[in-house]
Amino acid sequence: MNMILPPLVSALRYLAIMIPTMALGIVLVNLVTNLRLLHRISWLVRPITRFGHLRDECGLSFITAFGSPTAANSMLMELYQKGKIEKRELYVASLTNSFPAIIMHLRSMLPVLVPLLGPTGLAYFGILALLGLIKTGLILLTGRIILAPKKNNYAIDKINKRTSLSSALWESIRQSKKLIMKIIIVTVPVTIATFVLIDLGAFDALSSHIKDIAKYLPIAPEGIPVIVAQFVSSIAAYTVASNLLINGVLSGYQIIVVLLVGNILSTITGLRYIVPYYIGIFGLRLGLELMVISTALRQGLVLIAIFVLISFR
Repeated sequence: MNMILPPLVSALRYLAIMIPTMALGIVLVNLVTNLRLLHRISWLVRPITRFGHLRDECGLSFITAFGSPTAANSMLMELYQKGKIEKRELYVASLTNSFPAIIMHLRSMLPVLVPLLGPTGLAYFGILALLGLIKTGLILLTGRIILAPKKNNYAIDKINKRTSLSSALWESIRQSKKLIMKIIIVTVPVTIATFVLIDLGAFDALSSHIKDIAKYLPIAPEGIPVIVAQFVSSIAAYTVASNLLINGVLSGYQIIVVLLVGNILSTITGLRYIVPYYIGIFGLRLGLELMVISTALRQGLVLIAIFVLISFR
């Protein structure tokens, strides 16, 4: 029992943040629908949705992703459950949301990157942001090819009947209960199992094998501590990199390459969070498929960036 308690507490802490955010996203999309507010803000992202042949409802999710990617993807799943978007449109819209998600994550790291790495940190931030933008562009282009154009009449509907905020809110909560319960039933056991595996050292064992590969990569041997630190946390990696940069052990260019390589190798440690995240929102099959596609595309672009930096050095 004592062995299970620590990972159980960690899982519950994670769920205490994750589940309310998911629930909020589901209620929000129903509230916006019931209040007929979508037509008032859809113009903000209409060029994006039109280019990707997405409905205006997906544009609302894209805007929401700048504040909460979890809420944004929960909104998409709610639309899919209601039959308003098809599976392929769900995939395109969810993957498109990865750009605001990346910007939100990187924005939170800027207060650490700039003091520790200065211009090198800004350059690293810019590269990751650019890769996120390229990823979103490729996804929207794919949507334009595989999805039929949408008329998006929903966004220009006339409001024939006004609904009070309180009644719309209660109706939205009622409509959301079924999907929220479904998410909880899936998310809780998956998250607990993941954190138990972490506590048992499963992820550490995988990480140790990947660390051994670092010595065969096109990076300076002095950069290996940075990669090892990335398996612990990004902040730890930036701290180690800062010391190497300040002492002249590695140049700014070498630091960027090392961080990008570590970004790929440390993906395995991120599974502790992204597995329950995707499965919790989209279910087992859809969640795993989206996770694999998103991760493969993102890390593939990082790999290309590494190749370009090394080739044109």
